[in-house]
Amino acid sequence: MKNFNKILIIRFSSIGDIVLATSPLKTIRKLYPNAKIHFLTLEKFSPLLELQPSIDKVIKLDSKSKWKNLLTLNKMIISAKYDKIYDLHGSIRSYLVTMGLSKIVSRVRKPRLLRFILFQFHINLFPKEFSAIYMYHKCIKGLNEKEFPETLLTVSSEEIKSAKEMLTQYGIRDRFVVAIPGAAWGRKVWSFSKYCDVIDKIKAKTDLDIVLLGTDQDKINYRISEKNKSVINLSGKTNLRQAMAILSLSESVFGSDTGLLHIAEALGKTANMILGPTSKETGGGVSLKISNNIETDIWCRPCSQNGKNLCYRSKQYCMDLISPSTVSNAVIKSS
Repeated sequence: MKNFNKILIIRFSSIGDIVLATSPLKTIRKLYPNAKIHFLTLEKFSPLLELQPSIDKVIKLDSKSKWKNLLTLNKMIISAKYDKIYDLHGSIRSYLVTMGLSKIVSRVRKPRLLRFILFQFHINLFPKEFSAIYMYHKCIKGLNEKEFPETLLTVSSEEIKSAKEMLTQYGIRDRFVVAIPGAAWGRKVWSFSKYCDVIDKIKAKTDLDIVLLGTDQDKINYRISEKNKSVINLSGKTNLRQAMAILSLSESVFGSDTGLLHIAEALGKTANMILGPTSKETGGGVSLKISNNIETDIWCRPCSQNGKNLCYRSKQYCMDLISPSTVSNAVIKSS
């Protein structure tokens, strides 16, 4: 295998995808232990990669960058004289910043045709081992492994201390689980009443506290905390690093197919992910063996890569058929 001294990895967004990219990052670091490895991502997601042991430098791109900025970045990348570039995004933007460097670029091949067939005709032609991590590793030439390293994120002792202080301010001193009901697309969000039922079951059977994480746009979180006053709602009250530290202190995590659950896994926590319109074939789903995909085997799913498509059935059966007992039992067992 050819030796590379300077490597660039590209994955601009989003949270979950960047977290999953830390698996091939660990593989690349193992293959080239002495190489300088740089990681190009959007500035707003760069806090994820702080303290990342396999990265020597994070290159940050403003999400509002225009074509001119991308061409300037392209010149900078050319002048940096990388020996190898792994493009784990495969977007127009990643093509632009790597123009003129095709000889050293290994680019992710997204299974667009297979996904089209799956969504439109409900015929699954994906290999059984397929996952986003599997797809990313296909970029690494000459790699024959079928078992890939776990994702990895790191928080500092100072961040953990600060998170403990924040939790104490809200009356949490002992064991707790984190619920993440919100998601960028509404079709990935399980029902308010079912989340409330799960929380009631957990509180009735354990001494666990419940913490809600998310953004201030996650209206479902506010509805849940209004109904159940014992729930601590930290939605919109943490930045990304603070949320990571809180997740690292939890017993386990449950909620939507969203980035914070992938973060939890990368911190070694069991994630119980409620999957509806998405699946492992779309890039969703858990990656740790200790984690659980909570889903229904129904003919119409998956139907969307990210959950943005409207459900064409009379109701969203993929979510409706998941029972609160299934979720609460998984959370209690993993905590």
